[in-house]
This record gives sequence, C-alpha cells and structure tokens, in this order.
Amino acid sequence: MKYSQQFFLIILFITVLNAQAPQIYHQVPEKLYYDQFGWLNCVVDPGEYHLLGVSIFIKGKTENQFTEYPMRSEKGIFVFQIIPEMVSSDSFIYFISAEFSDFALVAFPADNPKENPIVVPVVEETRLAKIVDPNDVAKLFCDLGRNIDNIRTVTIYTRYGRGGRFKANPMTLSKERFRYTVKEPSEKNEKLYYYIVILFSDQTTLFYPSDEFENNPDYRILEGRRK
Repeated sequence: MKYSQQFFLIILFITVLNAQAPQIYHQVPEKLYYDQFGWLNCVVDPGEYHLLGVSIFIKGKTENQFTEYPMRSEKGIFVFQIIPEMVSSDSFIYFISAEFSDFALVAFPADNPKENPIVVPVVEETRLAKIVDPNDVAKLFCDLGRNIDNIRTVTIYTRYGRGGRFKANPMTLSKERFRYTVKEPSEKNEKLYYYIVILFSDQTTLFYPSDEFENNPDYRILEGRRK
C-alpha cells in the first residue's frame, strides 16, 4: 500500500486539535531499499492559510543541490513515488515544504531543513530470486495475459553470481509480452539470479516469484533458449 492507516488517524487528530498555524505531519521511514519503488507521504494542516502546493526536495549523498519534485494529493494525503534511480546510494536525503497564501512556507523538518534534512538509510532487500543459466537462456518473457492496459512498468532485477546488488532493468513490451535479453556471463559457470516487479496503473505492485503471481492462471514466465 502507498500509505498506512496511521495517516488517517493523523487526519482525525488534526481535526480535533483545529490548529491555527500550518503544520506538516510526516512519518519518516526507517529504511529504503536499493533500486526499489517506494512511497513517501504527508498530511498538511493549512490552519488559517490557503494551501498552494507541497513539494519534496531530494539530493544524492555527493550532490550539493536539492532537486524539487511536486507531491500529488490523493484523498487529502500528499504522496510521492520514489523511483529506483533515486535510491542507488547508501542514503536517501530529503525534506518536505508546503507553500501557503501570503507567502507563508512550512517545512519538515522545521528547523533549517536544507542544513538538517532527513537522512534515511538505503539497504539491500532480501528477496526470493529465480536462477537460470545464462549460457542456455537468451531471453526472459513475462506474459501477463491480454489485459495489459493497466500495467505501468515491468522491471527485472538481475545479478550474476551469489553476491552483490541486483540491477534494475526495464522489460520492453513486444507482441503483448514483456521481454528481457539475457547477457552472456563474464564467467563460464556464473548463474543469473533475477526477480521481477510489476507496477500497475493504480500504483500497486506484484512480484515474481511470489504465490500471488503463481496462483494467477493468466501470468507466466517463459524462457527463450540460445541456439
């Protein structure tokens, strides 16, 4: 899910308090995962002001400048999707800012957010993976049936050998199947470890391998052999 039920409790809490000054309520994640989709969300109480917009400012560990991205409002909660390219180092650095009428600004964290931003550790996720021999398998196909209009992206995460990080690779749509071309290994007996993340248009995700994928009769993973 994109946001937890705790945020709905926060909305109720804000209503009861009926605060006059604008505030941002945000739950900082304990950690994020390398090269994975994720979500950040917040609730903004405008108080006596008119809310104009909410933005998140992000920078890499070695970057000097923050990049601003708008946060989208969904049922009173402002959300932002983290894409894999944003979590490629060992930390995710950001702060949130809300702009109001009369040139009022509120940030989270409130005290000098550019100098004291939020820093979330980025870690490797332990996930089940399939193993194939890249000397035999030339292509991998993700067949999701005929109803693929609700599919936003299909990403395959690959790693050669037992150690190291998985690398995100987009699977391309061809003849109603998503496909990925397997590279030949640098070492003769090296195996390819992989898993697949399917992102739907409603922002939900499905993983392969998983019981949910296996139990859907319309979903299949196919292998194309080398000649």
